[in-house]
Amino acid sequence: MSFSRNDIVAFIEVVRAGSVSRAAEHIGVTQPSVSKAIKRLEDEVGVPLLQRGVHGVRLTSNGHFFLETAKRFEAQHFELVRAASDLRARHAGLLRIGITSPASDSAAVRAVSEMVRRRPAMRLKLTIGKSDALNAAVEDGELDLAVVPSYPGQSLSCAKVDISEDHTRVAVRVTHPLARLPSVTINDLTPFGWVMPSPQSAARRHVFQIFERNGAPMPHVSIEADYTSEAAMGVLMATDLLAIVPTSVLRSWLGRIQPLPIAELDIRRTQVLLSHPQATWTPLMSTFRDLLLQQRG
Repeated sequence: MSFSRNDIVAFIEVVRAGSVSRAAEHIGVTQPSVSKAIKRLEDEVGVPLLQRGVHGVRLTSNGHFFLETAKRFEAQHFELVRAASDLRARHAGLLRIGITSPASDSAAVRAVSEMVRRRPAMRLKLTIGKSDALNAAVEDGELDLAVVPSYPGQSLSCAKVDISEDHTRVAVRVTHPLARLPSVTINDLTPFGWVMPSPQSAARRHVFQIFERNGAPMPHVSIEADYTSEAAMGVLMATDLLAIVPTSVLRSWLGRIQPLPIAELDIRRTQVLLSHPQATWTPLMSTFRDLLLQQRG
């Protein structure tokens, strides 16, 4: 082969950045170097991989096919380098973890904290994102593990280990008009706006499916907030908006925020640990998994 791993890295970064100049800046090389790397790849495979235009570059149909192989190549190279590092120092190395909840009392954050105490020589990269995006990152080899909520009927492509179960419920401030009613139905929610994650969120999709199954008007989303943060709960406490809130978070806001007794929207979900189906488990990955499982007891 006339191309190198650096050429593969340049190609993946050009696709990610959408332009040769931005890719060169991100990698820390010159723009001509990136252009030469792409040319070497295209010369080797014998077909164009990228289309150049005034608005940047985009993949050709052959480029889409090649990108999947390039990602696997890069992920395998990363695994080889890290395996060699782990053999040199089993307590050192890099662990890349994705989580959906940045709450300080979440199981994932507690496990991360314990990892740092036990393995002071390790390096840890922590990514906070949506469950679907984290699942894709683990599948592409960009993350080693991810802790995400899994909702009934949700499809995740990665291998899963069940960690714990919790519930999410419709929550309002204690002085909300609905809080004064003796009973509340899903249709009673129609006049009120919602604090909800973005449309790409599995949680939002699941809630909308519940409304659709019950023939109720779709929720009107007034504020998009991907995480049940202090700011989101503060807005909920100061307005008549509604939100789907985990029961673990509700416990911290008792007396200010309360759940509504709507059975259809009492949603059970499972916290799962995601890994690549063909992953070679490193000592750091195994330790993190074990720390999470210990919290089940």
